Amino acid sequence: MSSPHQAPDPYAILEGWLAGAYTSPGGQEVRGRAWDDDTRYRYALLLAGTDAPAGWNQHWFAYIGDRVWHFEPDDIKNWAAQLTNLDGTPLAPASRGRAVSAVRSFYTHCEQDLGSARWNLPPRRTMAGHTPAATRDSLTRQQTDALRTAADRYRGPHPERARLAVYMTLAGLRPGQSIAVLLQHIHRHDAAGPTWRLPAKNNSASAVTATTPIPRPVLWALDEYLPVRTHKAPHSTETAGPLLLSRTGRALDRVTFPRLLRDVAATHPDLQDVANTLLPDAVAHSPSPFAGEQS
Repeated sequence: MSSPHQAPDPYAILEGWLAGAYTSPGGQEVRGRAWDDDTRYRYALLLAGTDAPAGWNQHWFAYIGDRVWHFEPDDIKNWAAQLTNLDGTPLAPASRGRAVSAVRSFYTHCEQDLGSARWNLPPRRTMAGHTPAATRDSLTRQQTDALRTAADRYRGPHPERARLAVYMTLAGLRPGQSIAVLLQHIHRHDAAGPTWRLPAKNNSASAVTATTPIPRPVLWALDEYLPVRTHKAPHSTETAGPLLLSRTGRALDRVTFPRLLRDVAATHPDLQDVANTLLPDAVAHSPSPFAGEQS
């Protein structure tokens, strides 16, 4: 790509690429692709370790080090094979494939948009291995009833927040949506009753759904949580900012949220077999115990 003494900074290239603005080899400013928030987060995490929790240092740039511009395809294959989730659990085949795609996409950008040397990378399936058809995990109605009961009885840290987070997930919200809900998008005094505008499922902060009623059980949990919501400027205030907050006033992160659900589930004897590996998506895709209580 360049001589060793003039090797570009991969972190800077990644930042410009994901921001949608970079400088071409001819020195011209280019407006590139508009990425959604979820893809920006995932690519920045996998390639550069951005926003990774303490102890997780498996991103591609750290793994490949000085050979970032002089690697072999097997390096990507070996890196993907040893990746884990942020909580240390094994990475699913589909997630491993997405990690390989992130690396391939980065180097494709370097080739096509920055005039870099070509790496002639093999197809994703060659480096990630066979990715079986995705199966959608879910809980039974008995298990979602048990999770609701566990949330009602939970007496761990911040029980009101835990109950609301579990209730939002039981109502069908994906974890990225729950984390991105803003307090100012909740309207308590609409003529039709309390409503909210939820983040769209692409997790883009600028994309929200139409106004919809708040399920009645979620509203009850919301009323219990708001008086103890830990808002702290400049990240949040009493009337604005993310709904679900950490003790610092910031939004819950993508590691804390599934851990919170697992902590709640672990308190119910009917869920102890699944609690350690329970994922918010599995809960959101399960039969809701709130059926018939939506208004």
